[in-house]
Amino acid sequence: MLALVYMAWLIFMLHMRPDYGRAFLGFLDNNLNKPVTKEMHTYDDNCELEWANIWDNFDHYYVVHLCNWFLASLVIRDPYILHFWHVFDEVIELSLQHILAHFRECWWDHILMDITLSNIPAVIAGMAFIRYTGIREMDWLGRTGKKSWKDWDVFHCHKKMGVLFYQQMLLCLHFANGFFLLNAFLIPPKHAFPILRLLGWFGFGAVAMREAYIDAETWNTPERKHKPVAGRYRWLAVAILTTETIVCYKYRMDTGNISFVPTPWYIWVPWTLSLGGLACFWAYLRFKPEHTVKYPGIEEEQRKKAKKQK
Repeated sequence: MLALVYMAWLIFMLHMRPDYGRAFLGFLDNNLNKPVTKEMHTYDDNCELEWANIWDNFDHYYVVHLCNWFLASLVIRDPYILHFWHVFDEVIELSLQHILAHFRECWWDHILMDITLSNIPAVIAGMAFIRYTGIREMDWLGRTGKKSWKDWDVFHCHKKMGVLFYQQMLLCLHFANGFFLLNAFLIPPKHAFPILRLLGWFGFGAVAMREAYIDAETWNTPERKHKPVAGRYRWLAVAILTTETIVCYKYRMDTGNISFVPTPWYIWVPWTLSLGGLACFWAYLRFKPEHTVKYPGIEEEQRKKAKKQK
Protein backbone atom coordinates (compact mmCIF):
# COMPACT_ATOMS: atom_id res chain seq x y z
CA MET A 1 0.00 0.00 0.00
CA LEU A 2 2.79 2.44 0.90
CA ALA A 3 4.57 1.57 -2.33
CA LEU A 4 1.44 2.41 -4.34
CA VAL A 5 1.01 5.68 -2.44
CA TYR A 6 4.65 6.60 -3.15
CA MET A 7 4.18 5.69 -6.82
CA ALA A 8 1.04 7.84 -7.03
CA TRP A 9 2.89 10.76 -5.41
CA LEU A 10 5.74 10.45 -7.92
CA ILE A 11 3.27 10.48 -10.83
CA PHE A 12 1.58 13.55 -9.33
CA MET A 13 4.93 15.36 -9.06
CA LEU A 14 5.90 14.23 -12.57
CA HIS A 15 2.85 15.93 -14.08
CA MET A 16 3.64 19.30 -12.50
CA ARG A 17 5.99 21.99 -13.72
CA PRO A 18 9.23 21.80 -11.69
CA ASP A 19 8.78 25.22 -10.09
CA TYR A 20 5.16 24.39 -9.17
CA GLY A 21 6.20 21.00 -7.81
CA ARG A 22 8.87 22.50 -5.57
CA ALA A 23 6.44 25.21 -4.45
CA PHE A 24 3.94 22.49 -3.53
CA LEU A 25 6.57 20.74 -1.39
CA GLY A 26 7.42 24.07 0.22
CA PHE A 27 3.75 24.51 1.07
CA LEU A 28 3.75 21.12 2.82
CA ASP A 29 7.06 21.74 4.62
CA ASN A 30 8.51 25.18 5.31
CA ASN A 31 12.04 23.73 5.21
CA LEU A 32 11.68 22.86 1.52
CA ASN A 33 11.75 24.87 -1.72
CA LYS A 34 14.88 26.66 -0.56
CA PRO A 35 18.41 26.54 -2.05
CA VAL A 36 20.47 23.74 -0.50
CA THR A 37 23.81 24.33 -2.20
CA LYS A 38 25.52 24.69 1.19
CA GLU A 39 24.30 21.33 2.53
CA MET A 40 24.98 19.64 -0.81
CA HIS A 41 28.68 20.40 -0.37
CA THR A 42 31.47 18.19 -1.63
CA TYR A 43 33.63 15.94 0.54
CA ASP A 44 36.92 16.65 -1.21
CA ASP A 45 37.54 20.18 0.08
CA ASN A 46 40.54 19.04 2.15
CA CYS A 47 41.94 15.61 1.31
CA GLU A 48 44.90 15.68 3.64
CA LEU A 49 45.03 12.39 5.53
CA GLU A 50 44.69 13.95 8.97
CA TRP A 51 42.67 12.88 11.99
CA ALA A 52 40.70 16.15 12.03
CA ASN A 53 39.52 15.57 8.46
CA ILE A 54 38.68 11.93 9.15
CA TRP A 55 36.76 12.77 12.31
CA ASP A 56 34.79 15.45 10.46
CA ASN A 57 33.48 12.78 8.08
CA PHE A 58 31.91 10.75 10.89
CA ASP A 59 28.65 12.54 10.13
CA HIS A 60 25.07 11.55 9.30
CA TYR A 61 26.20 9.83 6.11
CA TYR A 62 28.39 7.45 8.11
CA VAL A 63 25.43 6.45 10.30
CA VAL A 64 23.23 6.06 7.21
CA HIS A 65 25.86 3.84 5.60
CA LEU A 66 25.90 1.55 8.63
CA CYS A 67 22.13 1.25 8.89
CA ASN A 68 21.59 1.04 5.15
CA TRP A 69 24.00 -1.83 4.57
CA PHE A 70 22.74 -3.73 7.60
CA LEU A 71 19.20 -3.54 6.21
CA ALA A 72 20.47 -4.29 2.69
CA SER A 73 21.96 -7.51 4.05
CA LEU A 74 18.48 -8.59 5.13
CA VAL A 75 17.22 -7.92 1.61
CA ILE A 76 20.01 -9.45 -0.54
CA ARG A 77 21.21 -12.13 1.93
CA ASP A 78 24.27 -13.01 -0.14
CA PRO A 79 27.68 -11.79 1.10
CA TYR A 80 29.25 -12.06 -2.37
CA ILE A 81 26.63 -9.76 -3.94
CA LEU A 82 26.61 -7.39 -0.97
CA HIS A 83 30.37 -6.83 -0.98
CA PHE A 84 30.35 -6.38 -4.75
CA TRP A 85 27.43 -3.97 -4.51
CA HIS A 86 28.93 -1.62 -1.90
CA VAL A 87 32.19 -1.38 -3.86
CA PHE A 88 30.17 -0.85 -7.05
CA ASP A 89 28.38 2.06 -5.38
CA GLU A 90 31.73 3.80 -4.98
CA VAL A 91 32.36 3.28 -8.71
CA ILE A 92 28.99 4.91 -9.43
CA GLU A 93 29.93 7.88 -7.27
CA LEU A 94 33.19 8.29 -9.17
CA SER A 95 31.31 8.00 -12.48
CA LEU A 96 28.73 10.67 -11.59
CA GLN A 97 30.79 13.18 -9.61
CA HIS A 98 31.29 15.39 -12.67
CA ILE A 99 27.47 15.81 -12.85
CA LEU A 100 26.54 16.02 -9.18
CA ALA A 101 29.42 17.46 -7.18
CA HIS A 102 28.01 16.02 -3.95
CA PHE A 103 29.46 12.66 -5.05
CA ARG A 104 33.00 14.01 -4.89
CA GLU A 105 35.00 12.51 -2.03
CA CYS A 106 38.61 12.13 -1.02
CA TRP A 107 40.31 8.87 -1.94
CA TRP A 108 40.57 7.84 1.71
CA ASP A 109 36.87 8.64 2.19
CA HIS A 110 35.94 6.01 -0.40
CA ILE A 111 38.34 3.39 0.94
CA LEU A 112 38.48 4.11 4.68
CA MET A 113 35.19 5.72 5.69
CA ASP A 114 32.81 4.02 3.26
CA ILE A 115 34.19 0.59 2.42
CA THR A 116 36.36 -0.30 5.43
CA LEU A 117 34.70 1.34 8.44
CA SER A 118 31.02 1.29 7.48
CA ASN A 119 30.02 -0.97 4.58
CA ILE A 120 32.03 -4.08 5.41
CA PRO A 121 31.23 -4.10 9.17
CA ALA A 122 27.53 -3.50 8.42
CA VAL A 123 27.40 -6.36 5.90
CA ILE A 124 29.22 -8.71 8.30
CA ALA A 125 26.82 -7.77 11.10
CA GLY A 126 23.82 -8.21 8.81
CA MET A 127 24.89 -11.66 7.63
CA ALA A 128 25.68 -12.69 11.22
CA PHE A 129 22.17 -11.60 12.23
CA ILE A 130 20.68 -13.63 9.36
CA ARG A 131 22.56 -16.76 10.39
CA TYR A 132 21.80 -16.26 14.08
CA THR A 133 18.07 -15.86 13.50
CA GLY A 134 17.87 -18.63 10.91
CA ILE A 135 16.68 -16.43 8.05
CA ARG A 136 17.23 -18.19 4.76
CA GLU A 137 20.30 -17.02 2.84
CA MET A 138 20.19 -16.49 -0.91
CA ASP A 139 22.64 -17.76 -3.49
CA TRP A 140 22.28 -15.39 -6.44
CA LEU A 141 25.38 -16.75 -8.20
CA GLY A 142 24.52 -20.45 -8.01
CA ARG A 143 27.54 -21.31 -5.86
CA THR A 144 25.96 -24.10 -3.81
CA GLY A 145 27.56 -27.47 -4.46
CA LYS A 146 30.12 -26.10 -6.92
CA LYS A 147 33.84 -26.81 -6.55
CA SER A 148 35.10 -23.85 -8.57
CA TRP A 149 33.85 -20.39 -9.47
CA LYS A 150 33.94 -21.53 -13.09
CA ASP A 151 31.08 -23.90 -12.29
CA TRP A 152 28.78 -21.26 -10.81
CA ASP A 153 25.35 -21.26 -12.46
CA VAL A 154 25.56 -17.55 -13.28
CA PHE A 155 28.25 -18.36 -15.88
CA HIS A 156 26.19 -21.11 -17.52
CA CYS A 157 22.53 -20.04 -17.32
CA HIS A 158 21.30 -16.94 -19.15
CA LYS A 159 18.40 -16.60 -16.70
CA LYS A 160 20.62 -16.33 -13.64
CA MET A 161 22.98 -13.99 -15.48
CA GLY A 162 20.04 -11.87 -16.62
CA VAL A 163 18.50 -11.68 -13.14
CA LEU A 164 21.85 -10.63 -11.65
CA PHE A 165 22.35 -7.94 -14.31
CA TYR A 166 18.75 -6.79 -13.86
CA GLN A 167 19.26 -6.62 -10.10
CA GLN A 168 22.44 -4.55 -10.29
CA MET A 169 20.93 -2.17 -12.85
CA LEU A 170 17.96 -1.46 -10.57
CA LEU A 171 20.22 -1.09 -7.53
CA CYS A 172 22.30 1.46 -9.47
CA LEU A 173 19.15 3.46 -10.24
CA HIS A 174 18.04 3.22 -6.62
CA PHE A 175 21.38 4.53 -5.36
CA ALA A 176 21.71 7.37 -7.89
CA ASN A 177 18.07 8.43 -7.61
CA GLY A 178 18.44 8.78 -3.85
CA PHE A 179 20.81 11.72 -4.43
CA PHE A 180 19.32 13.18 -7.61
CA LEU A 181 15.85 13.33 -6.03
CA LEU A 182 17.26 15.51 -3.24
CA ASN A 183 18.61 17.84 -5.88
CA ALA A 184 15.41 17.77 -7.97
CA PHE A 185 13.11 18.62 -5.06
CA LEU A 186 15.59 20.89 -3.21
CA ILE A 187 15.54 18.59 -0.19
CA PRO A 188 18.37 19.04 2.36
CA PRO A 189 20.42 15.85 2.94
CA LYS A 190 19.47 15.80 6.63
CA HIS A 191 15.74 15.93 5.89
CA ALA A 192 13.51 12.98 6.82
CA PHE A 193 12.69 12.20 3.16
CA PRO A 194 15.84 10.18 2.30
CA ILE A 195 15.46 8.08 5.47
CA LEU A 196 11.78 7.41 4.80
CA ARG A 197 12.57 6.53 1.20
CA LEU A 198 15.24 4.03 2.28
CA LEU A 199 12.89 2.43 4.81
CA GLY A 200 10.17 2.20 2.18
CA TRP A 201 12.52 0.54 -0.25
CA PHE A 202 13.66 -1.83 2.47
CA GLY A 203 10.06 -3.00 2.78
CA PHE A 204 8.76 -3.47 -0.73
CA GLY A 205 12.24 -3.89 -2.20
CA ALA A 206 12.73 -6.96 -0.02
CA VAL A 207 9.56 -8.55 -1.41
CA ALA A 208 10.60 -7.70 -4.98
CA MET A 209 14.03 -9.24 -4.41
CA ARG A 210 12.40 -12.34 -2.97
CA GLU A 211 10.27 -12.69 -6.09
CA ALA A 212 13.32 -12.28 -8.34
CA TYR A 213 15.29 -14.86 -6.38
CA ILE A 214 12.51 -17.45 -6.50
CA ASP A 215 12.20 -16.80 -10.24
CA ALA A 216 15.91 -17.48 -10.79
CA GLU A 217 16.01 -20.37 -8.31
CA THR A 218 13.13 -22.33 -9.86
CA TRP A 219 14.17 -21.67 -13.45
CA ASN A 220 15.07 -24.88 -15.31
CA THR A 221 13.33 -27.05 -12.68
CA PRO A 222 10.34 -29.36 -13.30
CA GLU A 223 8.21 -27.82 -10.53
CA ARG A 224 8.32 -24.44 -12.30
CA LYS A 225 5.52 -25.61 -14.62
CA HIS A 226 3.13 -26.11 -11.72
CA LYS A 227 4.28 -23.23 -9.48
CA PRO A 228 4.29 -19.93 -11.37
CA VAL A 229 6.22 -17.07 -9.79
CA ALA A 230 4.38 -13.81 -9.09
CA GLY A 231 5.98 -10.63 -10.36
CA ARG A 232 3.74 -7.79 -9.23
CA TYR A 233 6.24 -6.38 -6.71
CA ARG A 234 9.08 -6.56 -9.21
CA TRP A 235 7.02 -4.65 -11.76
CA LEU A 236 6.05 -2.10 -9.13
CA ALA A 237 9.69 -1.64 -8.10
CA VAL A 238 10.71 -1.14 -11.75
CA ALA A 239 7.85 1.33 -12.27
CA ILE A 240 8.83 3.36 -9.20
CA LEU A 241 12.52 3.49 -10.12
CA THR A 242 11.70 4.44 -13.70
CA THR A 243 9.37 7.21 -12.53
CA GLU A 244 11.98 8.47 -10.07
CA THR A 245 14.52 8.65 -12.90
CA ILE A 246 12.14 10.59 -15.18
CA VAL A 247 11.29 12.98 -12.33
CA CYS A 248 15.00 13.60 -11.68
CA TYR A 249 15.52 14.43 -15.35
CA LYS A 250 12.48 16.72 -15.57
CA TYR A 251 13.40 18.62 -12.37
CA ARG A 252 17.12 18.87 -13.16
CA MET A 253 17.15 22.57 -14.04
CA ASP A 254 17.45 25.58 -11.69
CA THR A 255 18.76 23.69 -8.67
CA GLY A 256 22.33 24.98 -8.50
CA ASN A 257 23.91 21.57 -7.94
CA ILE A 258 23.84 19.89 -11.37
CA SER A 259 26.76 20.45 -13.75
CA PHE A 260 25.86 20.14 -17.43
CA VAL A 261 29.24 19.02 -18.75
CA PRO A 262 30.20 16.24 -21.18
CA THR A 263 31.03 12.87 -19.64
CA PRO A 264 34.81 12.25 -19.90
CA TRP A 265 35.92 9.41 -22.17
CA TYR A 266 37.58 7.55 -19.30
CA ILE A 267 34.12 7.17 -17.75
CA TRP A 268 31.85 6.35 -20.69
CA VAL A 269 34.33 4.07 -22.50
CA PRO A 270 34.73 1.52 -19.62
CA TRP A 271 30.98 1.59 -18.98
CA THR A 272 30.20 1.02 -22.68
CA LEU A 273 32.71 -1.82 -23.01
CA SER A 274 31.53 -3.48 -19.80
CA LEU A 275 27.81 -3.30 -20.67
CA GLY A 276 28.51 -4.42 -24.23
CA GLY A 277 30.58 -7.36 -23.02
CA LEU A 278 27.89 -8.44 -20.55
CA ALA A 279 25.22 -8.18 -23.24
CA CYS A 280 27.27 -10.34 -25.61
CA PHE A 281 27.93 -12.95 -22.90
CA TRP A 282 24.23 -13.08 -22.03
CA ALA A 283 23.37 -13.54 -25.73
CA TYR A 284 25.89 -16.40 -25.94
CA LEU A 285 24.32 -18.14 -22.92
CA ARG A 286 20.83 -17.56 -24.29
CA PHE A 287 21.37 -18.87 -27.81
CA LYS A 288 24.02 -21.57 -27.39
CA PRO A 289 22.79 -25.05 -28.39
CA GLU A 290 22.62 -26.45 -24.84
CA HIS A 291 21.11 -23.34 -23.26
CA THR A 292 18.86 -23.75 -20.22
CA VAL A 293 15.10 -23.70 -20.75
CA LYS A 294 12.27 -22.64 -18.49
CA TYR A 295 10.50 -26.00 -18.35
CA PRO A 296 13.04 -28.85 -18.78
CA GLY A 297 11.54 -32.07 -20.07
CA ILE A 298 8.34 -30.41 -21.28
CA GLU A 299 9.21 -30.99 -24.94
CA GLU A 300 9.78 -34.69 -24.27
CA GLU A 301 6.45 -34.95 -22.45
CA GLN A 302 4.67 -33.28 -25.34
CA ARG A 303 6.21 -35.72 -27.82
CA LYS A 304 5.10 -38.67 -25.72
CA LYS A 305 1.55 -37.32 -25.50
CA ALA A 306 1.49 -36.78 -29.26
CA LYS A 307 2.56 -40.39 -29.85
CA LYS A 308 -0.19 -41.68 -27.52
CA GLN A 309 -2.82 -39.62 -29.29
CA LYS A 310 -1.76 -41.05 -32.63
